[in-house]
Amino acid sequence: MATNAAGRRRGARMSAVPVGLLRGDGVGPEISDAALMVMAAAGADIEWVELAAGEDAFRRTGSAVPDDTAESLRTLGVALKAPYTTPLTGYTSPSWAMREAVDAYVNVRSVQYYPHRGSRYPGLDLTLVRDQTEDLSRSVSQRSADGDVGIGLKIISRRASERVSRFAMQWAQDHGHDRVTVGHIATGQRATDGLFLESAMDVARDFPDLTVDEEILDGLSTHLIQDPSSYRILLTESVYGGIMCGIMAGLAGTVGVMPGAFIGPGGAVFEAGHGSAPKYAGTGRVNPTGMILSGAMLLDHIGQRQAGDRVRAAVASAVSEGDMLTRDLGGTATTAEFATRCSALASS
Repeated sequence: MATNAAGRRRGARMSAVPVGLLRGDGVGPEISDAALMVMAAAGADIEWVELAAGEDAFRRTGSAVPDDTAESLRTLGVALKAPYTTPLTGYTSPSWAMREAVDAYVNVRSVQYYPHRGSRYPGLDLTLVRDQTEDLSRSVSQRSADGDVGIGLKIISRRASERVSRFAMQWAQDHGHDRVTVGHIATGQRATDGLFLESAMDVARDFPDLTVDEEILDGLSTHLIQDPSSYRILLTESVYGGIMCGIMAGLAGTVGVMPGAFIGPGGAVFEAGHGSAPKYAGTGRVNPTGMILSGAMLLDHIGQRQAGDRVRAAVASAVSEGDMLTRDLGGTATTAEFATRCSALASS
């Protein structure tokens, strides 16, 4: 089922692009509405195709990601996804199922400086690219018979390492950056991290215009906290990347401003960098910026870069004004009020 929510600007010549919409659980529907409002005001020419997933889909079909949703993701090739709740029992992560549906091998997260109460780093403009097919998070683990020993098998391959490295370096070039930093612990994990680092540096030969350097993770973390302004693209394995996402959220002052995506040969799904926060559902307290900026990344991806730029400019202006900030940014505005202000700025 398709719903045209394009909100076209006067004189627009673009053809509406069909894009999947996954409204999420918890706070997902609220921040989805906010993102769609701002994207429409910016002139996004999109035909939204709503896809079923999460709690409601599980109750109706017995699957949190029904087969027709997975197939639609592959057919459409692009979607905007709000966060989904993963219960302790009942079904596994809907997000993982969606990643498998599009064979997503890379996860992207981004933060930049916005002047608000919790932000202390002018010049912050940082994107993390991490593999999400290998490492400890997707490999074999077990407990000993007596339960006193846990064993995890870390797997790193040259193929996956080169693939994610090439993506990161191409992303850097496409977005006008000239530096990629590989985060690792190759001094201690020589067989695994050593192979990841070696693979990245081999790929770097194909990108002579880029500076590709490497740092051991403890030093990298220290330098990021001291001054992140010189870093642009971080390239890591899966587990290290998850930790770095938390550091990046801290640098930005809140996870609420972090957009992201998971991307593979079967499609690209753009999503906010935080969870579903079910306890805040319906309260209007959640910052929709991450979801709105994920929409801007999506617009870039489908060739509507001008609309994406208007979305980013509107968010930056709304935060700089300081009159309609959500609680995590130091204000009292609701989710809808912040989105309404961004929409007004995006359409002006």
